[in-house]
Amino acid sequence: MSAVRFKGSGAVILLLLWLASWSAVAESLLSDAQITHLKQKGKVTYCIDPNWLPFEALSEQGKHTGISAEYIRLLQRMLPVPLELYPTADWPASLQAAKDRHCDLLTLAMPTPSRLEYLIFTKAYLEVPNVVVTTKDKAFIRSVADIPISSPVGIRAGFGTLEFYQQRYPQLQLVPFHDYEQGLLQVQAGHLYGMLGNMGSISYSLQQNSITNLKIAGRLAEDTQLSLACRNDDPMLLEVFDRLLLQISPEQKQQINNHWLAIRYDQGFDYELFWQMLLAFVLLISVVSISYLKLKKLNLALVEANTRLEQLSQHDPLTGLYNRQYFEPRVQQALALCQRQQLPLTLAMMDLDHFKDINDTLGHSFGDQCLKDFAELCQSQFQRKDDLLVRYGGEEFILVSVGSDAETMQQLLEDFLQRLETHQVRLNHQQGHCTVSIGWYCDIPPATLDSRSLVELADQALYQAKDAGRNCAVRSEATVPTSPDY
Repeated sequence: MSAVRFKGSGAVILLLLWLASWSAVAESLLSDAQITHLKQKGKVTYCIDPNWLPFEALSEQGKHTGISAEYIRLLQRMLPVPLELYPTADWPASLQAAKDRHCDLLTLAMPTPSRLEYLIFTKAYLEVPNVVVTTKDKAFIRSVADIPISSPVGIRAGFGTLEFYQQRYPQLQLVPFHDYEQGLLQVQAGHLYGMLGNMGSISYSLQQNSITNLKIAGRLAEDTQLSLACRNDDPMLLEVFDRLLLQISPEQKQQINNHWLAIRYDQGFDYELFWQMLLAFVLLISVVSISYLKLKKLNLALVEANTRLEQLSQHDPLTGLYNRQYFEPRVQQALALCQRQQLPLTLAMMDLDHFKDINDTLGHSFGDQCLKDFAELCQSQFQRKDDLLVRYGGEEFILVSVGSDAETMQQLLEDFLQRLETHQVRLNHQQGHCTVSIGWYCDIPPATLDSRSLVELADQALYQAKDAGRNCAVRSEATVPTSPDY
Protein backbone atom coordinates (compact mmCIF):
# COMPACT_ATOMS: atom_id res chain seq x y z
CA MET A 1 0.00 0.00 0.00
CA SER A 2 2.79 2.45 0.83
CA ALA A 3 4.39 1.80 -2.57
CA VAL A 4 1.11 2.59 -4.30
CA ARG A 5 0.76 5.81 -2.36
CA PHE A 6 4.31 6.80 -3.23
CA LYS A 7 3.76 6.12 -6.93
CA GLY A 8 0.51 8.13 -6.92
CA SER A 9 2.18 11.02 -5.09
CA GLY A 10 4.99 11.08 -7.65
CA ALA A 11 2.50 11.26 -10.50
CA VAL A 12 0.69 14.14 -8.83
CA ILE A 13 3.98 15.99 -8.31
CA LEU A 14 4.94 15.52 -11.98
CA LEU A 15 1.50 16.72 -13.06
CA LEU A 16 1.77 19.82 -10.85
CA LEU A 17 5.25 20.60 -12.20
CA TRP A 18 3.99 20.24 -15.77
CA LEU A 19 0.99 22.48 -15.09
CA ALA A 20 3.26 25.08 -13.46
CA SER A 21 5.60 25.20 -16.47
CA TRP A 22 2.60 25.29 -18.82
CA SER A 23 1.11 28.21 -16.87
CA ALA A 24 4.44 30.06 -16.91
CA VAL A 25 4.60 29.86 -20.71
CA ALA A 26 1.04 31.17 -21.05
CA GLU A 27 1.61 34.00 -18.58
CA SER A 28 4.68 35.17 -20.53
CA LEU A 29 2.71 35.43 -23.77
CA LEU A 30 -0.88 36.30 -22.83
CA SER A 31 -2.51 39.01 -20.77
CA ASP A 32 -4.21 38.27 -17.44
CA ALA A 33 -7.61 38.88 -19.05
CA GLN A 34 -6.86 36.42 -21.87
CA ILE A 35 -5.65 33.71 -19.47
CA THR A 36 -8.72 34.19 -17.25
CA HIS A 37 -11.00 33.97 -20.28
CA LEU A 38 -9.39 30.73 -21.46
CA LYS A 39 -9.54 29.12 -18.02
CA GLN A 40 -13.23 30.04 -17.75
CA LYS A 41 -13.81 28.23 -21.05
CA GLY A 42 -11.93 25.20 -19.73
CA LYS A 43 -10.93 24.02 -23.21
CA VAL A 44 -10.85 25.17 -26.83
CA THR A 45 -12.44 22.85 -29.37
CA TYR A 46 -11.40 22.80 -33.01
CA CYS A 47 -12.55 21.19 -36.27
CA ILE A 48 -10.57 20.13 -39.32
CA ASP A 49 -11.15 18.82 -42.82
CA PRO A 50 -10.85 15.05 -42.18
CA ASN A 51 -9.71 14.31 -45.75
CA TRP A 52 -7.33 17.01 -46.98
CA LEU A 53 -3.77 15.78 -46.91
CA PRO A 54 -1.08 17.01 -46.80
CA PHE A 55 -2.76 19.91 -44.97
CA GLU A 56 -4.90 17.98 -42.48
CA ALA A 57 -6.83 14.73 -42.05
CA LEU A 58 -8.06 12.13 -39.57
CA SER A 59 -6.12 8.87 -39.63
CA GLU A 60 -7.85 5.49 -39.48
CA GLN A 61 -7.27 5.59 -35.73
CA GLY A 62 -9.04 8.96 -35.50
CA LYS A 63 -5.81 10.91 -34.96
CA HIS A 64 -5.36 14.45 -36.30
CA THR A 65 -2.46 14.51 -38.78
CA GLY A 66 -1.03 16.84 -41.43
CA ILE A 67 0.32 20.40 -41.45
CA SER A 68 -2.37 21.81 -39.17
CA ALA A 69 -1.70 19.06 -36.61
CA GLU A 70 1.90 20.30 -36.32
CA TYR A 71 0.68 23.85 -35.69
CA ILE A 72 -1.88 22.66 -33.13
CA ARG A 73 0.90 20.90 -31.20
CA LEU A 74 2.96 24.12 -31.15
CA LEU A 75 -0.02 26.21 -30.06
CA GLN A 76 -0.95 23.71 -27.33
CA ARG A 77 2.44 24.26 -25.65
CA MET A 78 1.57 27.95 -25.22
CA LEU A 79 -1.99 27.55 -23.93
CA PRO A 80 -3.16 27.10 -20.33
CA VAL A 81 -6.13 24.95 -21.46
CA PRO A 82 -6.33 21.90 -23.73
CA LEU A 83 -7.06 22.09 -27.45
CA GLU A 84 -9.62 19.36 -28.14
CA LEU A 85 -10.54 17.99 -31.57
CA TYR A 86 -14.26 17.88 -32.44
CA PRO A 87 -14.34 15.14 -35.12
CA THR A 88 -16.60 15.49 -38.16
CA ALA A 89 -17.35 13.39 -41.24
CA ASP A 90 -16.25 15.91 -43.85
CA TRP A 91 -15.42 19.60 -44.43
CA PRO A 92 -19.05 20.80 -44.86
CA ALA A 93 -19.81 19.14 -41.52
CA SER A 94 -16.88 21.03 -39.95
CA LEU A 95 -18.21 24.33 -41.29
CA GLN A 96 -21.65 23.49 -39.89
CA ALA A 97 -20.15 22.53 -36.53
CA ALA A 98 -18.41 25.93 -36.38
CA LYS A 99 -21.66 27.65 -37.33
CA ASP A 100 -23.54 25.71 -34.62
CA ARG A 101 -20.77 26.60 -32.09
CA HIS A 102 -19.77 22.98 -31.47
CA CYS A 103 -16.18 23.98 -32.17
CA ASP A 104 -14.39 27.24 -31.39
CA LEU A 105 -11.81 27.05 -34.20
CA LEU A 106 -11.26 25.89 -37.75
CA THR A 107 -7.56 25.17 -38.19
CA LEU A 108 -7.18 26.04 -41.91
CA ALA A 109 -9.75 28.27 -43.58
CA MET A 110 -9.90 31.30 -45.84
CA PRO A 111 -12.32 34.20 -45.31
CA THR A 112 -15.32 34.42 -47.63
CA PRO A 113 -18.45 36.59 -47.42
CA SER A 114 -20.62 33.67 -46.28
CA ARG A 115 -18.17 32.59 -43.55
CA LEU A 116 -17.79 36.11 -42.18
CA GLU A 117 -21.38 35.79 -40.95
CA TYR A 118 -20.22 33.48 -38.15
CA LEU A 119 -16.39 33.47 -38.16
CA ILE A 120 -13.50 35.89 -37.70
CA PHE A 121 -10.01 35.15 -39.01
CA THR A 122 -6.44 35.49 -37.77
CA LYS A 123 -3.74 36.81 -40.03
CA ALA A 124 -2.88 34.19 -42.65
CA TYR A 125 -0.13 31.85 -41.45
CA LEU A 126 0.04 29.59 -44.51
CA GLU A 127 0.04 30.81 -48.13
CA VAL A 128 -0.24 28.25 -50.93
CA PRO A 129 -0.04 28.94 -54.69
CA ASN A 130 -3.10 28.05 -56.77
CA VAL A 131 -2.48 26.11 -59.98
CA VAL A 132 -4.41 24.55 -62.86
CA VAL A 133 -3.80 20.96 -64.00
CA THR A 134 -4.48 19.81 -67.57
CA THR A 135 -3.52 17.00 -69.90
CA LYS A 136 -0.04 17.33 -71.35
CA ASP A 137 -1.28 18.42 -74.78
CA LYS A 138 -2.76 21.68 -73.44
CA ALA A 139 -0.88 24.97 -73.76
CA PHE A 140 0.73 26.79 -70.83
CA ILE A 141 -1.81 28.85 -68.88
CA ARG A 142 -0.67 32.30 -67.73
CA SER A 143 -3.95 33.40 -66.11
CA VAL A 144 -7.61 32.45 -65.73
CA ALA A 145 -8.30 34.40 -68.92
CA ASP A 146 -6.41 31.69 -70.89
CA ILE A 147 -8.98 29.03 -69.88
CA PRO A 148 -11.61 28.66 -72.66
CA ILE A 149 -14.99 29.95 -71.45
CA SER A 150 -16.82 27.07 -73.15
CA SER A 151 -14.78 24.38 -71.35
CA PRO A 152 -15.77 22.96 -67.92
CA VAL A 153 -13.15 23.18 -65.17
CA GLY A 154 -13.12 21.15 -61.95
CA ILE A 155 -12.67 22.59 -58.45
CA ARG A 156 -12.93 21.26 -54.88
CA ALA A 157 -16.44 21.69 -53.42
CA GLY A 158 -16.98 23.42 -50.09
CA PHE A 159 -13.68 25.34 -50.16
CA GLY A 160 -13.37 29.13 -50.05
CA THR A 161 -11.63 29.08 -53.44
CA LEU A 162 -14.87 27.90 -55.07
CA GLU A 163 -16.78 30.89 -53.68
CA PHE A 164 -13.92 33.19 -54.69
CA TYR A 165 -13.71 31.99 -58.31
CA GLN A 166 -17.52 31.97 -58.70
CA GLN A 167 -17.61 35.62 -57.70
CA ARG A 168 -14.44 36.79 -59.42
CA TYR A 169 -14.81 34.84 -62.68
CA PRO A 170 -18.53 34.20 -63.30
CA GLN A 171 -17.75 33.26 -66.91
CA LEU A 172 -15.96 30.04 -65.84
CA GLN A 173 -17.90 26.77 -66.04
CA LEU A 174 -16.89 25.44 -62.62
CA VAL A 175 -17.74 21.81 -61.75
CA PRO A 176 -17.39 21.08 -57.98
CA PHE A 177 -16.03 17.72 -56.77
CA HIS A 178 -15.92 16.35 -53.23
CA ASP A 179 -12.24 15.43 -53.58
CA TYR A 180 -9.36 16.18 -55.91
CA GLU A 181 -9.06 12.58 -57.15
CA GLN A 182 -12.53 12.65 -58.77
CA GLY A 183 -11.76 15.88 -60.61
CA LEU A 184 -8.31 14.78 -61.78
CA LEU A 185 -9.70 11.52 -63.14
CA GLN A 186 -12.27 13.52 -65.10
CA VAL A 187 -9.46 15.66 -66.54
CA GLN A 188 -7.55 12.49 -67.40
CA ALA A 189 -10.62 11.09 -69.19
CA GLY A 190 -11.03 14.29 -71.24
CA HIS A 191 -14.36 15.31 -69.66
CA LEU A 192 -12.85 18.45 -68.12
CA TYR A 193 -10.44 21.01 -69.57
CA GLY A 194 -8.56 21.17 -66.26
CA MET A 195 -8.71 21.15 -62.46
CA LEU A 196 -8.16 24.20 -60.23
CA GLY A 197 -6.65 23.84 -56.78
CA ASN A 198 -3.77 24.63 -54.47
CA MET A 199 -0.38 23.22 -55.40
CA GLY A 200 0.04 21.15 -52.22
CA SER A 201 -3.26 19.26 -52.59
CA ILE A 202 -2.97 18.84 -56.36
CA SER A 203 0.58 17.47 -56.20
CA TYR A 204 -0.28 15.16 -53.31
CA SER A 205 -3.30 13.74 -55.15
CA LEU A 206 -1.31 13.23 -58.38
CA GLN A 207 1.38 11.34 -56.49
CA GLN A 208 -0.99 9.27 -54.30
CA ASN A 209 -3.08 8.15 -57.29
CA SER A 210 -0.09 7.61 -59.62
CA ILE A 211 -1.48 9.98 -62.25
CA THR A 212 1.39 10.67 -64.62
CA ASN A 213 -0.25 11.89 -67.84
CA LEU A 214 -1.33 15.26 -66.41
CA LYS A 215 0.74 18.39 -65.89
CA ILE A 216 0.61 21.57 -63.84
CA ALA A 217 -0.10 23.91 -66.73
CA GLY A 218 0.23 27.20 -64.89
CA ARG A 219 0.21 29.08 -61.62
CA LEU A 220 -2.73 31.44 -61.10
CA ALA A 221 -2.36 34.99 -59.80
CA GLU A 222 -4.42 34.48 -56.62
CA ASP A 223 -2.79 32.44 -53.83
CA THR A 224 -4.79 30.61 -51.17
CA GLN A 225 -4.18 32.34 -47.84
CA LEU A 226 -5.13 30.13 -44.90
CA SER A 227 -5.85 31.31 -41.37
CA LEU A 228 -7.22 30.08 -38.08
CA ALA A 229 -10.97 30.84 -38.07
CA CYS A 230 -12.53 31.69 -34.70
CA ARG A 231 -16.20 31.94 -33.76
CA ASN A 232 -17.19 35.59 -34.13
CA ASP A 233 -18.97 35.77 -30.77
CA ASP A 234 -15.62 35.29 -28.96
CA PRO A 235 -13.30 38.09 -30.20
CA MET A 236 -10.83 37.55 -27.35
CA LEU A 237 -10.13 34.09 -28.75
CA LEU A 238 -8.99 35.76 -31.98
CA GLU A 239 -6.64 38.05 -30.02
CA VAL A 240 -5.13 35.02 -28.26
CA PHE A 241 -4.39 33.04 -31.42
CA ASP A 242 -3.18 36.03 -33.42
CA ARG A 243 -0.63 36.59 -30.66
CA LEU A 244 0.38 32.93 -30.33
CA LEU A 245 0.86 32.46 -34.08
CA LEU A 246 3.45 35.24 -33.99
CA GLN A 247 5.51 33.16 -31.57
CA ILE A 248 5.98 30.30 -34.05
CA SER A 249 9.44 30.84 -35.51
CA PRO A 250 10.34 30.79 -39.22
CA GLU A 251 12.51 27.75 -38.56
CA GLN A 252 9.55 25.85 -37.11
CA LYS A 253 7.36 26.81 -40.08
CA GLN A 254 10.04 25.73 -42.55
CA GLN A 255 10.48 22.41 -40.77
CA ILE A 256 6.73 21.73 -41.03
CA ASN A 257 6.67 22.68 -44.72
CA ASN A 258 9.69 20.49 -45.49
CA HIS A 259 8.08 17.52 -43.72
CA TRP A 260 4.67 17.69 -45.38
CA LEU A 261 5.33 19.44 -48.68
CA ALA A 262 8.90 19.35 -49.97
CA ILE A 263 9.57 15.71 -49.09
CA ARG A 264 6.40 14.49 -50.75
CA TYR A 265 7.21 16.31 -53.96
CA ASP A 266 10.41 14.28 -54.39
CA GLN A 267 8.47 11.35 -55.84
CA GLY A 268 7.69 10.77 -59.48
CA PHE A 269 7.52 14.32 -60.93
CA ASP A 270 10.21 14.99 -63.47
CA TYR A 271 8.80 17.77 -65.64
CA GLU A 272 10.68 21.06 -65.46
CA LEU A 273 7.71 23.36 -64.84
CA PHE A 274 6.76 21.52 -61.66
CA TRP A 275 10.20 21.99 -60.13
CA GLN A 276 10.23 25.66 -61.06
CA MET A 277 6.88 26.15 -59.33
CA LEU A 278 7.98 24.11 -56.32
CA LEU A 279 11.06 26.31 -55.92
CA ALA A 280 8.87 29.41 -56.17
CA PHE A 281 6.56 27.99 -53.51
CA VAL A 282 9.40 27.20 -51.10
CA LEU A 283 10.89 30.66 -51.62
CA LEU A 284 7.48 32.23 -51.01
CA ILE A 285 7.02 30.33 -47.76
CA SER A 286 10.54 31.31 -46.68
CA VAL A 287 9.90 35.00 -47.35
CA VAL A 288 6.63 34.90 -45.41
CA SER A 289 8.30 33.09 -42.53
CA ILE A 290 11.25 35.51 -42.35
CA SER A 291 8.82 38.45 -42.15
CA TYR A 292 7.82 37.27 -38.67
CA LEU A 293 11.40 36.99 -37.41
CA LYS A 294 12.35 38.72 -34.13
CA LEU A 295 8.76 39.57 -33.14
CA LYS A 296 9.04 39.28 -29.35
CA LYS A 297 6.93 40.22 -26.37
CA LEU A 298 9.17 43.18 -25.42
CA ASN A 299 8.43 45.08 -28.65
CA LEU A 300 4.85 43.89 -29.15
CA ALA A 301 3.38 46.97 -27.49
CA LEU A 302 5.49 49.26 -29.69
CA VAL A 303 4.46 47.40 -32.85
CA GLU A 304 0.80 47.67 -31.90
CA ALA A 305 1.15 51.39 -31.20
CA ASN A 306 2.84 52.01 -34.54
CA THR A 307 0.16 50.02 -36.29
CA ARG A 308 -2.59 52.10 -34.70
CA LEU A 309 -0.78 55.29 -35.69
CA GLU A 310 -0.40 54.09 -39.28
CA GLN A 311 -4.05 53.13 -39.41
CA LEU A 312 -5.08 56.58 -38.26
CA SER A 313 -2.87 58.31 -40.84
CA GLN A 314 -3.90 56.16 -43.81
CA HIS A 315 -7.50 55.18 -43.11
CA ASP A 316 -10.84 56.95 -42.94
CA PRO A 317 -12.03 56.60 -39.31
CA LEU A 318 -15.73 56.14 -40.22
CA THR A 319 -15.55 53.49 -42.97
CA GLY A 320 -12.13 51.95 -42.34
CA LEU A 321 -11.21 52.40 -46.02
CA TYR A 322 -8.03 54.12 -47.14
CA ASN A 323 -8.14 57.93 -47.22
CA ARG A 324 -7.23 60.42 -49.93
CA GLN A 325 -3.75 61.00 -48.50
CA TYR A 326 -2.95 57.30 -48.99
CA PHE A 327 -4.61 57.24 -52.43
CA GLU A 328 -2.36 59.74 -54.20
CA PRO A 329 0.96 57.79 -54.17
CA ARG A 330 -0.76 54.41 -54.63
CA VAL A 331 -2.63 55.40 -57.79
CA GLN A 332 0.61 56.75 -59.26
CA GLN A 333 2.31 53.42 -58.52
CA ALA A 334 -0.56 51.44 -60.09
CA LEU A 335 -0.55 53.66 -63.16
CA ALA A 336 3.21 53.30 -63.62
CA LEU A 337 2.99 49.51 -63.22
CA CYS A 338 0.25 49.17 -65.85
CA GLN A 339 2.07 51.46 -68.29
CA ARG A 340 5.30 49.51 -67.83
CA GLN A 341 3.81 46.01 -68.09
CA GLN A 342 0.89 46.84 -70.43
CA LEU A 343 -1.80 45.74 -67.96
CA PRO A 344 -5.38 47.03 -67.90
CA LEU A 345 -6.05 49.60 -65.16
CA THR A 346 -9.47 50.41 -63.73
CA LEU A 347 -10.31 53.57 -61.79
CA ALA A 348 -13.96 53.85 -60.78
CA MET A 349 -15.31 56.98 -59.07
CA MET A 350 -18.48 56.27 -57.05
CA ASP A 351 -20.84 58.91 -55.65
CA LEU A 352 -23.82 58.04 -53.43
CA ASP A 353 -27.02 59.37 -55.00
CA HIS A 354 -28.94 62.18 -53.24
CA PHE A 355 -26.88 61.76 -50.09
CA LYS A 356 -27.74 65.24 -48.81
CA ASP A 357 -31.43 64.30 -48.93
CA ILE A 358 -30.69 61.20 -46.83
CA ASN A 359 -28.92 63.32 -44.20
CA ASP A 360 -31.69 65.93 -44.19
CA THR A 361 -34.52 63.39 -44.02
CA LEU A 362 -33.17 60.61 -41.80
CA GLY A 363 -30.35 62.40 -39.98
CA HIS A 364 -26.58 62.39 -40.12
CA SER A 365 -26.28 59.25 -37.97
CA PHE A 366 -28.28 57.32 -40.54
CA GLY A 367 -26.16 58.89 -43.29
CA ASP A 368 -23.03 57.67 -41.52
CA GLN A 369 -24.54 54.17 -41.38
CA CYS A 370 -25.16 54.34 -45.15
CA LEU A 371 -21.47 55.16 -45.68
CA LYS A 372 -20.34 52.29 -43.46
CA ASP A 373 -22.67 49.78 -45.13
CA PHE A 374 -21.52 50.98 -48.54
CA ALA A 375 -17.87 50.50 -47.56
CA GLU A 376 -18.53 46.96 -46.29
CA LEU A 377 -20.33 46.01 -49.51
CA CYS A 378 -17.41 47.43 -51.53
CA GLN A 379 -14.92 45.35 -49.56
CA SER A 380 -16.92 42.15 -50.05
CA GLN A 381 -17.37 42.79 -53.81
CA PHE A 382 -13.87 44.01 -54.67
CA GLN A 383 -11.58 41.84 -52.53
CA ARG A 384 -8.59 41.06 -54.71
CA LYS A 385 -5.44 41.69 -52.71
CA ASP A 386 -4.34 44.41 -55.17
CA ASP A 387 -7.71 46.23 -55.23
CA LEU A 388 -7.58 49.67 -53.58
CA LEU A 389 -10.74 51.14 -52.05
CA VAL A 390 -10.63 54.78 -50.95
CA ARG A 391 -13.03 57.20 -49.34
CA TYR A 392 -12.15 60.16 -51.55
CA GLY A 393 -14.25 62.72 -49.67
CA GLY A 394 -17.78 63.03 -48.30
CA GLU A 395 -19.93 60.50 -50.15
CA GLU A 396 -17.34 59.97 -52.93
CA PHE A 397 -15.38 56.71 -53.14
CA ILE A 398 -12.74 55.40 -55.58
CA LEU A 399 -11.84 51.86 -56.63
CA VAL A 400 -8.46 51.16 -58.27
CA SER A 401 -7.94 47.68 -59.73
CA VAL A 402 -5.04 46.26 -61.76
CA GLY A 403 -5.20 43.44 -64.29
CA SER A 404 -8.95 42.93 -64.89
CA ASP A 405 -10.30 43.56 -68.38
CA ALA A 406 -13.25 45.87 -69.09
CA GLU A 407 -15.74 43.04 -69.53
CA THR A 408 -14.92 41.56 -66.12
CA MET A 409 -15.04 44.97 -64.42
CA GLN A 410 -18.36 45.87 -66.05
CA GLN A 411 -19.91 42.67 -64.69
CA LEU A 412 -18.52 43.31 -61.20
CA LEU A 413 -19.78 46.90 -61.17
CA GLU A 414 -23.25 45.92 -62.43
CA ASP A 415 -23.48 43.17 -59.80
CA PHE A 416 -22.46 45.72 -57.17
CA LEU A 417 -25.16 48.18 -58.28
CA GLN A 418 -27.79 45.46 -57.88
CA ARG A 419 -26.49 44.40 -54.46
CA LEU A 420 -26.51 47.98 -53.20
CA GLU A 421 -29.98 48.72 -54.57
CA THR A 422 -31.50 45.74 -52.72
CA HIS A 423 -29.48 46.26 -49.51
CA GLN A 424 -31.46 47.63 -46.56
CA VAL A 425 -29.63 50.08 -44.31
CA ARG A 426 -30.86 49.82 -40.71
CA LEU A 427 -30.16 52.02 -37.70
CA ASN A 428 -32.26 51.71 -34.56
CA HIS A 429 -35.86 51.85 -35.84
CA GLN A 430 -35.00 53.50 -39.13
CA GLN A 431 -34.38 51.73 -42.40
CA GLY A 432 -33.85 52.73 -46.00
CA HIS A 433 -31.59 52.15 -48.94
CA CYS A 434 -29.22 54.09 -51.13
CA THR A 435 -27.91 53.88 -54.70
CA VAL A 436 -24.71 55.01 -56.34
CA SER A 437 -23.59 56.54 -59.62
CA ILE A 438 -20.31 55.27 -61.04
CA GLY A 439 -17.99 56.69 -63.66
CA TRP A 440 -15.14 54.40 -64.59
CA TYR A 441 -12.09 54.14 -66.81
CA CYS A 442 -10.65 50.78 -67.86
CA ASP A 443 -7.90 50.36 -70.41
CA ILE A 444 -4.18 49.77 -70.82
CA PRO A 445 -3.09 53.32 -69.97
CA PRO A 446 -0.89 55.12 -72.51
CA ALA A 447 2.42 56.55 -71.37
CA THR A 448 1.02 60.08 -71.70
CA LEU A 449 -1.69 59.54 -69.08
CA ASP A 450 -0.96 60.89 -65.59
CA SER A 451 -2.87 60.24 -62.36
CA ARG A 452 -4.64 63.61 -62.36
CA SER A 453 -5.96 63.07 -65.89
CA LEU A 454 -6.96 59.51 -64.98
CA VAL A 455 -9.17 60.79 -62.14
CA GLU A 456 -10.63 63.45 -64.43
CA LEU A 457 -11.64 60.83 -67.01
CA ALA A 458 -13.51 58.83 -64.37
CA ASP A 459 -15.04 62.03 -62.97
CA GLN A 460 -16.36 63.03 -66.41
CA ALA A 461 -17.93 59.59 -66.81
CA LEU A 462 -19.47 60.02 -63.33
CA TYR A 463 -21.25 63.18 -64.45
CA GLN A 464 -22.56 61.26 -67.47
CA ALA A 465 -23.92 58.59 -65.10
CA LYS A 466 -25.72 61.27 -63.08
CA ASP A 467 -27.15 62.85 -66.26
CA ALA A 468 -28.37 59.40 -67.32
CA GLY A 469 -30.58 59.16 -64.23
CA ARG A 470 -28.11 57.94 -61.57
CA ASN A 471 -27.92 54.39 -60.14
CA CYS A 472 -25.81 53.28 -63.11
CA ALA A 473 -22.20 52.83 -64.23
CA VAL A 474 -20.82 54.67 -67.26
CA ARG A 475 -17.44 53.80 -68.72
CA SER A 476 -15.24 56.64 -69.97
CA GLU A 477 -15.03 56.55 -73.74
CA ALA A 478 -12.63 59.49 -73.95
CA THR A 479 -9.57 58.99 -76.15
CA VAL A 480 -6.29 59.92 -74.49
CA PRO A 481 -4.05 61.91 -76.88
CA THR A 482 -0.65 60.40 -77.54
CA SER A 483 1.05 63.81 -77.55
CA PRO A 484 3.42 64.41 -74.66
CA ASP A 485 1.67 67.76 -74.12
CA TYR A 486 -1.46 66.05 -72.86
